Amino acid sequence: MVHLLLIDALNLIRRLYAVQERPYLPLQDDVAESTKIQIVHNTENMLRQALTRLQHDLKPSHALLVFDGRGSQWRKALYPDYKANRKPMSAILADALVGLKHCASTIGINSVEQDEYEADDIIASVATKLAQHGQQVTIVSTDKGFLPLLADNIHIYDPFLRQFHDEDSVQQKFGVSTAQLVRYWSLVGDSTNHIPGVNGIGPKGAHDLLALGATLTDALEHPDCHRKLREKILQHKEQIKIFMQLLTLRTDVQLGLNLQEMRINPQAH
Repeated sequence: MVHLLLIDALNLIRRLYAVQERPYLPLQDDVAESTKIQIVHNTENMLRQALTRLQHDLKPSHALLVFDGRGSQWRKALYPDYKANRKPMSAILADALVGLKHCASTIGINSVEQDEYEADDIIASVATKLAQHGQQVTIVSTDKGFLPLLADNIHIYDPFLRQFHDEDSVQQKFGVSTAQLVRYWSLVGDSTNHIPGVNGIGPKGAHDLLALGATLTDALEHPDCHRKLREKILQHKEQIKIFMQLLTLRTDVQLGLNLQEMRINPQAH
């Protein structure tokens, strides 16, 4: 059976790079060329080690490093403040990406990106398609936005903690099931993506509401739904719809890749 690793490339690489950059902070524009070369060289080594360890620990047959497309703007068009708090990528790292992709290819792992889409949407699309065909998929990322995808054939692995997430750990951390995460974050907010949620609704209010029904509509129609809470939700209904759209990963991105192109090639060098 196929076991595909879908690696959230920048989620992994930015953290590896940050460790190498830290001793030199704050970096100036005129940082010595030798320093830049050293940082990039160290990051490449760390990436090679991380990818090798993932292969050793998870025993995949296939793997893909998935990058954000540069023209991915549909969420920004829907909500201009989306990820407005996100720090821009370091120029040194941006310039190093081609080399980092090559570094991955030397140990047999290909990279992919599609201009109009974030890596998350590409990963979600490939994962759901393969899972529907009974194949095993492991998403490698620390991004909680993948948690709603958890299923029998879709696993989510934190490469830094070196552990898998599951329904129990999601319930323990957020107090809701994976199926309700998008609704929950739409209500309480998601600082990672700069989504404020509904003013005045905290985790307790969201938990109380979501316990009343599988969907927000069901919950609002429940006789135990508090009148003030119902009014607040209805008042912000359109805003919540937008937040849910932003937080729901696309599963319809067509990549045109076949499994052979995702197979790990141990002969690569």
